[in-house]
This record gives sequence, C-alpha cells and structure tokens, in this order.
Amino acid sequence: MKVIGIVGSPRKNGNTNILVQQVLEGAAEAGAETRTFILNEMNYKGCQACDYCKSHDKCKLEDDLAGLFEEMKTADGIVFGAPIYFGQFSGQMRLFLDRCYSLINADFSPRLPAGKKAIIIGTQGAPDPAAFQGVYEEFKGQISNFMRMDVKDTLVGVGYHAPGEIKNNIELMEKAKNTGLNLFK
Repeated sequence: MKVIGIVGSPRKNGNTNILVQQVLEGAAEAGAETRTFILNEMNYKGCQACDYCKSHDKCKLEDDLAGLFEEMKTADGIVFGAPIYFGQFSGQMRLFLDRCYSLINADFSPRLPAGKKAIIIGTQGAPDPAAFQGVYEEFKGQISNFMRMDVKDTLVGVGYHAPGEIKNNIELMEKAKNTGLNLFK
C-alpha cells in the first residue's frame, strides 16, 4: 500500500500539514508506505490551456508536478490538504488542481486507475464549520467524478489561525490518525 499527502498550504508546519501528517501516520501504522508533497516548495506553473494533454498521455509542462502525477498513478490513497484563504482553497492548491486537467482524457474519462482512496483535509480561520462546506463538496465531486476516487472522509479544522494551534484539538487529531489507520477498511 502506498499513500501520499499533497499539502496546499504555504506553512510547512501549519495546521493543514499537521492534519495531513496525522492521517499519513495512521496509514503508516496500518502498513502503508507514505510520502508528502508540499506544493509551496515545488516548482510548477498553472495549466496553459494548450490541450497537449488531450492528444498525449501527459501534460506538456515538465516541472515538479510531472513527478507528483506519476506518484498519484501508483498511490493507493491520496490525502489532499489545503487551507481556506479568502473563501477558497489556497492558491497553491488551486494551481495544482487546474493542472489535474491533464489527468483526464478528452472524453473526461480518468487516466488514474479508478478506486483510489482519498481523504480531504481542510483548515479555516472561520469558526463556522459550514462556512465553506461548498468548497469541500465541489472538490469531492471533482475527484469522485473526474478521477473516480473513493472519498472516504473530509476532515475540517475550524477557527484556527496560528501555526500548530490545531494540535490542541485532541479529538480531531485522533480522528485524523484513525482515518489513516482505517483508510483501506
């Protein structure tokens, strides 16, 4: 088993990454090989709308996302993590998601093997858990419909601002770890 984490936060040690790492720790305890990709540390551009990927089996851009996309093909599970900034996922995650267009064929069938397990992790400063529910539901629809992933859970930390603050939410930390432990059950 292989599970990768994709972190769309500019804070390497921020609340989003902490939750992603908890899920990966649980997956590792269940026997999975894990790896983390911090989008903010990667060199990549947004989709160029060239449609090269529709007549070829990959994106034309040969940047750091090429390797990540290869890892996504071989992973059994993917943990997507992003904070909400100004009512939407961070720019790092949105840029990555635009490039995921290259992971579907011209007929909108997925290029990734169907049935991969997925976890969505979000953090937000807003204290209302429902404030950005539409963002998470839209993303769940994208990876379920376009990539045929089986979204096992969505975990959202609400009301957090300072990096590391989420560690004080013992219940959420345990839930994240248990989500990783039970990813393939």
